[in-house]
Amino acid sequence: MITMIHANRVRVEGGTLLVDRKFHLGMQHYLSAISHPIVSIHPECDGSENTMDMVEVPLKGLGYGVMAINGGSNAAKAAQDASRMADQIRSSRLVYGGGMGSEALCAGAGVPQIVVLEYDLATQIKVSTSQVTNPLRKASRALKVSVGYIKGIANLRRSAGIHCNGYPIYDATAAYNANRLLYLDSRMYESMVISEAQLEARLNRPTNTPLKLLFSGRYDPIKGALDAVRVGLACVAQGMDIELHCYGQGSQRDEMLRLASQPNARGRIHIHQAVTYPELVEIARNFDLFVCCHVQSDPSCTYLESFGSGLPIVGYANTMWRRLSEESQAGLCTPLHQPDRVVGDVKRLVADSGMRHLMSRRARTFALAHSFEREFKLRTDDIKRTLEQERG
Repeated sequence: MITMIHANRVRVEGGTLLVDRKFHLGMQHYLSAISHPIVSIHPECDGSENTMDMVEVPLKGLGYGVMAINGGSNAAKAAQDASRMADQIRSSRLVYGGGMGSEALCAGAGVPQIVVLEYDLATQIKVSTSQVTNPLRKASRALKVSVGYIKGIANLRRSAGIHCNGYPIYDATAAYNANRLLYLDSRMYESMVISEAQLEARLNRPTNTPLKLLFSGRYDPIKGALDAVRVGLACVAQGMDIELHCYGQGSQRDEMLRLASQPNARGRIHIHQAVTYPELVEIARNFDLFVCCHVQSDPSCTYLESFGSGLPIVGYANTMWRRLSEESQAGLCTPLHQPDRVVGDVKRLVADSGMRHLMSRRARTFALAHSFEREFKLRTDDIKRTLEQERG
């Protein structure tokens, strides 16, 4: 049996599983690729989730087991859940994922573990402190995250392997474990990538139409949502014929709507509610550029999913996008917190349609080379290889 540890929250109630859509679809692929029973362990939903695409799935016929761990104040329930989790790990041939105390349980039980990571230390600190304004509390939280990260290095050294989602964490763990796998996570299946004919039709449409800019994701400071709107406003102010459309939800929505209601922005800047991923794929194919002012260096699905719609990206040079832009040659980077520099890149691509079209084609090519199927196979092949090695 394989046990998987996931940070995304679930709820099991009345014969139904409430779960993130992307996770559930991924589990169907794991079941097809790996001929072992799978049980996934998650923290239980507590009502604070900021997930835009949760689905309800009947437990009957689910295909995999689910264990929801309650980390609340009920001491008796927490102790019971901890015991259930320990029993589950002891009965496993392999644990895939990390956190929730699984590393110590695996070490104690002698069960091999492949740790899955996506945030390097700098990103962990940025995420942890992004909503904290008090300098002392910010410093205290950063110190706590740093201590936890350092303590976790021993677990990385003894793990059977590390699956690294994105370039920053792949580079950061080089000194800890030779068995590292780099993958680029997204929901972009090969069949969802814009076809060559569709892309060429878009690139060859009449030039008297506005250049369409897209932002999608959480409307939060760490995702640079407000800066994306500022980019659109500055483009309009500089006389560029553009439209910016944003799709998402989050804490900055009201301020984004306020900026979009300014007289010079009306009809040019549009703030929409979040849509499901399949809808977003269809929408994105009608755009020209993706504006990505992410402050954190996370391996966001946004990058590959934008590429899959043939969209070059203009945005901030966090360590993930800086490296990805070099690898793909499908976009432009500017320093963090400088939306005016992003505006300059938009202007550059407005003026040079040849460069924009070349980057659009490169984006599509890169998305095909790193489709969900290809990246997922890298991971499952490594899981199967680890199982064989442990058996031997």
